[in-house]
Amino acid sequence: MCPADMMSQSQLITYAQAAEGAGLDTIWVPELYGRDPFVTCALLLGATQRIRVGTAIANVYVRDARATKAAAYTLADSYGDRFDLGLGLSNKVGNVPRGHEWLAPLTKMNDFVDRYDTAELMFSHKDTQVCRYLAAHGPKLMTLAGARLDGAFTYLQTLAYSAEAKDRLAGKKLLLMQPSVFIEQPDQARDMARKAIAVYMPLTNYHRAWRERGFADADFQQGGSDPFIDALIAWGSVDRIRERYQAQRTQGVDHIIIIPVKLDMQSAAAWRTLEQLVQG
Repeated sequence: MCPADMMSQSQLITYAQAAEGAGLDTIWVPELYGRDPFVTCALLLGATQRIRVGTAIANVYVRDARATKAAAYTLADSYGDRFDLGLGLSNKVGNVPRGHEWLAPLTKMNDFVDRYDTAELMFSHKDTQVCRYLAAHGPKLMTLAGARLDGAFTYLQTLAYSAEAKDRLAGKKLLLMQPSVFIEQPDQARDMARKAIAVYMPLTNYHRAWRERGFADADFQQGGSDPFIDALIAWGSVDRIRERYQAQRTQGVDHIIIIPVKLDMQSAAAWRTLEQLVQG
C-alpha cells in the first residue's frame, strides 16, 4: 500500500522502482483527501516496467462510473494492462462532508456497476483488460463482488472471516489489506498497531463487522484489546509475519496487500525487509 500523500513526486518514483526491485507484485494507491489516485497510478506506472499498479480504493462517490471507466482503461491501454481498479464506498463520515447523499451500499454499487458496464468509450479498448475489485465486509457486498466483479478487498478482519469471504466470492479473488508491524516486542508492537488503526476504531460499520466475528464492545475500548489486535494485525519478526500471511492464504486469501507499519519506506533497509518477506 503506497502512502502517496506522504511523498513528493521524486519520492514516489523512487518508491515505485524500489517496490519493483524488491519483487512485489502490485503497488496499491488509496484515495483519501490528497493526491488523485488515478494520476498517482499513472506516475507509478510510468516509473516502472513490470509491476502492477491499482487503486485501493477509488471512492465511487467521488467520480461517476463513466469517468472511472475512462480513467481505468486509459491507464491500462497506456501501460500494458498493468492497471487494476479497486473500488469502494468509503462511509458516511468520508462522503457526507463532500456533499454526497449517503445511499444504501448495495443500491449504490449495483447502479455504479450497471453504468460502468454500459458506458461507451470513444477510444478503442476491446483488447484492454482491467480487473475490478470491491472493498467489502458485509455478505451482500461480498456476494455482489463475486457475481459482478473480479473479487473483493477485505480489511481488519480475522482468519475465520477470510474463509467465509472466499466462499461468498464464488471462486473470485480475495485480496486482504494487512497492517503489518515489524516489531518483535509484544507491548510495543500492539501499541504501534493501535496507533495505526486508530482512525477506524470509532466507525460503527467496522464495529458491526467485528461483533459478527465474536468481539464485544469492550474489545474496541482504549485502542483495542490485546486479543482483538492479535486477531487483526500481523506483528513480530519477518518470519512470524510471513507465517501469518501463510495462515491467511490457507483460509482462501489470494493476494495480500502489505501495509507496513513502523517501516521507513524511504530507506534501503525497509525495502530489504520487504524483499526478505516476499521472497523468503
